[in-house]
Amino acid sequence: MLDRLGPLPADFVFVEGQRGALACRGSDREALLRAGFTPDGRRDEERLADAVESGREPLGRLVVDGTDVLVRRFSHGGLARAVTGRRFKDPARPFEELRLSERLRALGIRTPRVIAARAVRAAGPGFELSVVVERVDGTIDIGRLMGDVRAGRAPKGALRRAVADAGALVGALHRAGFLHADLQPANLLVTRAGPRGAIVLDLDRSRFVPQGPLPGDLAASNLARLWRHVRRREQRYGAALTSGDRALFLARYGVPRGDIEDLAAQIDRAADRAGIAHRLGWWLESRVGRGEDARAR
Repeated sequence: MLDRLGPLPADFVFVEGQRGALACRGSDREALLRAGFTPDGRRDEERLADAVESGREPLGRLVVDGTDVLVRRFSHGGLARAVTGRRFKDPARPFEELRLSERLRALGIRTPRVIAARAVRAAGPGFELSVVVERVDGTIDIGRLMGDVRAGRAPKGALRRAVADAGALVGALHRAGFLHADLQPANLLVTRAGPRGAIVLDLDRSRFVPQGPLPGDLAASNLARLWRHVRRREQRYGAALTSGDRALFLARYGVPRGDIEDLAAQIDRAADRAGIAHRLGWWLESRVGRGEDARAR
């Protein structure tokens, strides 16, 4: 199986088992194995407690050398989940996420460190996939912060600061030529105390384009994806953002003041074009997928 997983970044090693393989830094190998994260572990065999950071899909809590880390098990959404469960054809996906994480961090873009990636042969066809990631304290995802502002649990100024920090982060991603496959509020963390800044989560299926930065149409499409998620939350639960917040996001993203209105209109058009397909996907998700993330309220 190792020949299907691709090369590893420097200092990382493969640990191969009878049914699967994991990759981690050589210095983390023994601690992970002692904690029970082995190359052959399956979901039904690893009874991990749910972490408090869990959203639509529970995150497992693992203690490695006395430190809490998170285990994210890959799962399909929508109709694919009903058909294939949590089995995947491509075992390389978590290992590619590890490589992407290391590359972004080397560029100075904040994303949680991927401590380990794993693929295990499932009982049926395919593989069960998972990653172990560091737990970042003192943060909140923007989707949850939007809900807290609506409910009066957080001040509007906190959301405005988060929007500015998220704009700067997404701008840095796009200038680096990085296309996030699931750009949405729940995958953007902001710090609640200490140095300000935003952190990007869940790099699965994301990629770098051959030569950065992202082309304009691809960047606008990616921003439209984010805007669709924001707009859907606001239509369902009520407004939390203003047009001024959106302009602030685009300004911190790097759009010249005189171009903000035109780009916002372009994003709206791109969001509307893909709206029908995404509404169908969200409907399927509500019926046979992971269900709604209660934090969005």
